Amino acid sequence: MRSMLKPRLAVDSIFDIDFQPLWDSGYKNMILDVDNTITAWNTYSVSDKLKKWVLKLENKGFCICLLSNNNQEKVQQFASELGVIAAPRGGKPLLGAFQSAITALNADHRNTLIIGDQLFTDILGGNRAGLYTILVEPIDKKEFIGTRFVRILENLFTGRSY
Repeated sequence: MRSMLKPRLAVDSIFDIDFQPLWDSGYKNMILDVDNTITAWNTYSVSDKLKKWVLKLENKGFCICLLSNNNQEKVQQFASELGVIAAPRGGKPLLGAFQSAITALNADHRNTLIIGDQLFTDILGGNRAGLYTILVEPIDKKEFIGTRFVRILENLFTGRSY
């Protein structure tokens, strides 16, 4: 179980990821968690910095799909504002959620990576789906109450504190 909770890469933020080696290794598709990975929980604001980051990756050739367990209507609207697609369903860490994103990207697990801030949803689900997993630190301490409880368990596995 512990190995399923281990990301392939851990960084502070999405802006700290060097995508060139990933691209060179064949990763062309990216699944992005939303809440506390690319925007603060439940805020859905597209900052200039985030928009530039997405454009840079798209110009490089990456295809990007948002995958969230939050309200799917909000996620779809946020994706539209960001200029990317969103998976039609959430449900992480279930494989069906990741498969919906992979299908939306017209991709497969061998060329797709997932970036998220939670071990028990993003990393566990991504590892189970055979994706390259990247863990980032949460953007903000404000979170859904259930997520705050799960963070206590995450701390036992990672040693990080929130």
